[in-house]
Amino acid sequence: MIYVLNRNKMKFNYFKDMVDRPFQYVNLEYVITDFLFKDQPTKVHHIHNDEERIDVETVEKILQENPDIKIFACDFDCFTYKAKLINYDEDLCKRYPNIFFIFFYDELDFTLLLNSRTAELQNAAYIINSFNTSDAKQLRNKVFPYYMVNLYLQKNMGMIESMHRMHNKMRRYKKYNFFTGVHKPFRFLAYQLLNKHNLLNDGFVSYLDFTGYLKQPEKIQETAEWLNISVEELERELSTLEIPYLLETYDGHYKPGLFETPFIIPPTYAMQSYISINSETNYMENTNLVSLSEKSFKAFAAYNIPLIFGQPSLVEYLRSLGFDMFDDLFDNTPVNNRSELHSSLDKNLGIIKNMSYRELHEFYFSNAPRLLKNYHVLMSTLKSSNYEIINRNAKAILGN
Repeated sequence: MIYVLNRNKMKFNYFKDMVDRPFQYVNLEYVITDFLFKDQPTKVHHIHNDEERIDVETVEKILQENPDIKIFACDFDCFTYKAKLINYDEDLCKRYPNIFFIFFYDELDFTLLLNSRTAELQNAAYIINSFNTSDAKQLRNKVFPYYMVNLYLQKNMGMIESMHRMHNKMRRYKKYNFFTGVHKPFRFLAYQLLNKHNLLNDGFVSYLDFTGYLKQPEKIQETAEWLNISVEELERELSTLEIPYLLETYDGHYKPGLFETPFIIPPTYAMQSYISINSETNYMENTNLVSLSEKSFKAFAAYNIPLIFGQPSLVEYLRSLGFDMFDDLFDNTPVNNRSELHSSLDKNLGIIKNMSYRELHEFYFSNAPRLLKNYHVLMSTLKSSNYEIINRNAKAILGN
């Protein structure tokens, strides 16, 4: 039997006829029943809210009362005290060697201590979003990025591929798209440089969090310090900017073009632009840690040329997975601090500015096979390899 300890995450009301699993929050039950182990007897223990969270002793009770459990899939967000889970995974695996464990975590405030001791666990797999790239090789058969697995479960991603095949030869309306939600200083730096290069009108730009941000003095102070300018200077700059806000419509409903849609980038904008500029959720300096979200995969899912920033090891890690990062167009040298980030973004946005629409279209069209490859690496190649690895590891434990 497969036992799933599942925390029901945020659900969206729109697109119920198209998708019931938004790309930012996946129900672990779907990962097990729709992706990994179809048509297998499965029991699901749902945790609906914080009050229903359980402790590690409850897991022990579940395992003892259900001796027929062969696979135990556990969402770490089900637990009352997450900090107590550090090394608890190792303890479980060693005490129950005949059970295959799948540990699942999707949020950004918790990074498992994955290292050589994790690699030695034969009966475990991790679907998570944060890990150290220095451990990536030895953990390749253990760790699977949460948001990548999430994409496999989207019912309608094939629509993007068919739309791309129909429209990839058409001249596009904008050079790029840049969608961001929660304000963070390194994202505002990108917005500043887009403005500096007079690129705002050449792209689909949406910065959803600015309405609240402008009302929070502490956020302005934090951003000014990060940018190494005075609060007064930042406030003067903000007073001159018109913060963009794009909307997507569906069946008469108006909603933000980023959050309440099953698509990574609304097709309205992805199919009408060439480049996708994406910032990761967490900005990091001088580290091998990678904290992935759905943002790292936006460009690949949307058939856009990728320009991704925010973490020193991010581009190198994506490249190691087989993605083409278009190093012949952009300077993807690892960025380790704010000064280097400024220089890198300034240089790469200058490249976009200096290319005419005709030059960019010709580059895009002549490299369409590379974009198609990126899409298939994401939706097929990695899906197949991840599925095979997890199932092979599980069968080795279960003996079938």
